[in-house]
Amino acid sequence: MDIFMPEIINGALKYFPSRYELVRVAAIRANSLYRGDRPLIDEKIATRHKHTVVSLMEIKEGLWKKK
Repeated sequence: MDIFMPEIINGALKYFPSRYELVRVAAIRANSLYRGDRPLIDEKIATRHKHTVVSLMEIKEGLWKKK
């Protein structure tokens, strides 16, 4: 699966009013992935990308929302 970052970011922005909020929430999720949380997307896809990209993919798919 080739990723196209503008598509992922624009898809994730549907859930947040600003890019700043998106970055903040994605950073929180990326840190939790770094600490060992399991990804919410397919493991095969998640292992090929960095935690920041995985967090944005999860947000875009609506799997991760602000708590």
